[in-house]
Amino acid sequence: MAFFERTIEGFAPLPHAASQWSAHAINGAAVAGLGAYGIESEHGGPGLVPARFTIDLFRQPKFGPLSVRTRQVRDGRTVRIADAWVEQGGVPVARATAVLVRLTAQPAGTRWQPRASPEYPRPQDISTPSEPAIHWGSDAHPEGWSTVMSEHQNASRKRLWIYQADLFAGEPSSPFVRAASVGELANTLTSWGDKGIGFINHDFTMVLSRNPSSAEIGIEADNHSSVGGLAAGAATMYDRDGSFGVCVVSAVARGAAALDVSAAKDNWADTHRGSANSLSGSSDRHEAVK
Repeated sequence: MAFFERTIEGFAPLPHAASQWSAHAINGAAVAGLGAYGIESEHGGPGLVPARFTIDLFRQPKFGPLSVRTRQVRDGRTVRIADAWVEQGGVPVARATAVLVRLTAQPAGTRWQPRASPEYPRPQDISTPSEPAIHWGSDAHPEGWSTVMSEHQNASRKRLWIYQADLFAGEPSSPFVRAASVGELANTLTSWGDKGIGFINHDFTMVLSRNPSSAEIGIEADNHSSVGGLAAGAATMYDRDGSFGVCVVSAVARGAAALDVSAAKDNWADTHRGSANSLSGSSDRHEAVK
């Protein structure tokens, strides 16, 4: 399973890249992964580690081929900055910026952390899957976790544990690309309440202390604030070794009704559709945000 395949026309979307908001559109997780891929493949290098990735999702791409162009903004002794534009038919649909740094020694001393020994939740007794899979989690669920998204439509804290699909068919994705496509799902977790997902994110920022150690990635909602249809959300990203990054997202209320998934029969492992990835885009991105 993958989001895209390479063709002479560009990066052609596969079924997994479809948005649940509109079957004729590409989801935001796929676009974010493509932006991260463009920057890493053209501006990454030995000793460089991605520290920050921001993407503005200002136009919903149709379900058709995409392309990526990039530009190096700065290359210093410690920091390299690069931009990428994801385009469709020569028209930009998203703009990404990444900061890549060269690692140095860890400074002396002890710094405050929210929990001395954080134990981030993950499905119990789950072994590393052999193919992409997802578990949904929420505080109000009687078992904590399940593969059925509709069971977690409630007003409690949300999380997910995902073995993310590859960006391109037949090509294993890099840890950075996987992180970017999972991080875009912060809006799904922070904007999802007991009546559905009512906000559409027009951007997200992922700040990393390291890359994920495997294809299995967790993300847990930390905060949500919204007034007058404008929302801000934050989430922590983690893997089996602990936390490795933080995501923040800005979102606006959807003009129509929220995306209600309470009746969805979407065991992701059976359908390979209806996953978190297909929930992260919308067919009506606010065109005023250019």
